[in-house]
Amino acid sequence: MDLHSSYPFWMMKEGLICSFPKLHSCTHADVVVIGAGISGALIAHQLCKAGLDVLVLEKRHVAYGSTSASTAMLQYEIDVPLYELSKNIGKKNAVRAFQVCSEAIDELERICSDFQDRADFEKRPSLYYASFEHHKTDIIQPEFKARKSAGFEVELLSELDIRNRYGFQAPLAIRSEQGGHVNPYKLCHYLLSDVVDRGGRVFDSIEITRLEQQGNMVQLWSADGLEIKARHVIVACGYESQRYLPISVTLFNASYAIVSTPQDSPLAWKDGALIWETKTPYLYMRTTADHRILVGGRDERTADPYRRDRLLPLKKQQLESDFRRLFPEVPFDTDFAWAGVFGETEDGLPYIGSFDQNRIHYAMNYGGNGITFSVAASHILRDAVLGKKHPDAALFSFSRIKKLRKPGTW
Repeated sequence: MDLHSSYPFWMMKEGLICSFPKLHSCTHADVVVIGAGISGALIAHQLCKAGLDVLVLEKRHVAYGSTSASTAMLQYEIDVPLYELSKNIGKKNAVRAFQVCSEAIDELERICSDFQDRADFEKRPSLYYASFEHHKTDIIQPEFKARKSAGFEVELLSELDIRNRYGFQAPLAIRSEQGGHVNPYKLCHYLLSDVVDRGGRVFDSIEITRLEQQGNMVQLWSADGLEIKARHVIVACGYESQRYLPISVTLFNASYAIVSTPQDSPLAWKDGALIWETKTPYLYMRTTADHRILVGGRDERTADPYRRDRLLPLKKQQLESDFRRLFPEVPFDTDFAWAGVFGETEDGLPYIGSFDQNRIHYAMNYGGNGITFSVAASHILRDAVLGKKHPDAALFSFSRIKKLRKPGTW
């Protein structure tokens, strides 16, 4: 499936960082990871560090799928606010989900410190602002109270605070100290190169069309007739993971993004904060390591690439207007514009673990926290492969939907 349109910024900026071969013969491994985007790369890297024989398979080129279209804002805040998530799954579980993402940001900083130029990783605060006056009391105030109570380092900013410190108008905002951003395309290549250095194998241009658990092994078949065996398989190919599941768990969105030409100043606004808002779908923005401004949002509930692509010129204009309404004095000339289809779940949490076959595992890390959830998945699935029970496994398991849905056919 065509995952994105036009020219995603990361791919155009970085080009082909590393080349990986095509698999030409049948083989086997301890663990096969299907998908060589940022999720598969983080998981494969963790598995290799654990001493496992890892084989990574990608049907496109490495990082050419959703990873190249990601805006890579690293936040502990989940798309569902903490106060609301607490009502849905209980306060303890909701707080832990937020903590998992916060811990992942720190771990990503450690991971990136091992690579040249840190894969453009930078710690940044986050600013979550009220889109409308009534969102002050409906969303921002209860969310601030929930995060403060959970121990997160947050500050409530008034309308005057926002104007004086950030230069735009909003009724109320939460400033969080914990946040960051990274170049996901670059980090993906760095991770998989390290996987190869550690003895793992990475192949692209191979599509797995079928997989089946057979006793203590999993058999995989490729589109060009290759057969591969593994003790475990991890499906980490974004929303395309859905094709391997017997039930539907994915809601599809087309999301749009634009990135400016490089700015004269390295920071277009105070402390280069990640900025996002309370309305749905939300507008969000960040800066990049080469002094550009990246703006995203204007989502549409569709997975149809034709409808998605037809809307791109309009969405580009809308995102430019959205930015200029907030920062009318900051010059913004669009250099790249693109659209991508992304998945989300009903409760805002990922599905990590096995569904009905204990040697086939899934890392369905959707929503605005795809990268941080992927860090969590790398630990949960490593432990699953090693026969251990990770303490966060139940929080993200398929057990929360099995009682609600009946298996179908695929």
